[in-house]
Amino acid sequence: MKSLWVVVVVVLAQATAVGVYLWVENARTAEVRFVAETLDVPAPALVVETTPGSAGATAHSLDLATVQEPVVLVHFWATWCVPCAKELPGLIAASRAAGVPLWAVTDESWDVVKPFFGGNIPLEVVHDSAGGAAARFGVSGLPDTFVVQNGRITSRMGGPRAWATKGARSFLGELPSR
Repeated sequence: MKSLWVVVVVVLAQATAVGVYLWVENARTAEVRFVAETLDVPAPALVVETTPGSAGATAHSLDLATVQEPVVLVHFWATWCVPCAKELPGLIAASRAAGVPLWAVTDESWDVVKPFFGGNIPLEVVHDSAGGAAARFGVSGLPDTFVVQNGRITSRMGGPRAWATKGARSFLGELPSR
């Protein structure tokens, strides 16, 4: 009789442990709401150097007030920023999948950026050749992402985001496309 009680207690303890485990795992994998700060301010112009190609890099002005795209993501990052390194590949993939142009702005030299990408710098990565773009945008920490629509900053996402999530896809899908 005593051994039956031991078996019952052990089975109940195991069932409780499995239940707690499943509850914790469900909470851990639950979709985190994709949050963006809503803004409505003029976007400053950017002077950037595009990714060096066979003919070399080209510096030109990307004036967000006159850009032909209805929406552009402007993302500030750095190679030394661990959250940036984790986030950037997902952001590039998500922007491509959604058809939303991305300018991933860094103030680091191409010599620093090139090894970060194994020698193949994505076209979305641009260099802040004039300097000060992050300050003009009001970046207070990295990474920092802005949605620019028709020359105005309409959203800001300070800190890293999980761009492969349903919430991120929904957010990008609601932006105007070409």
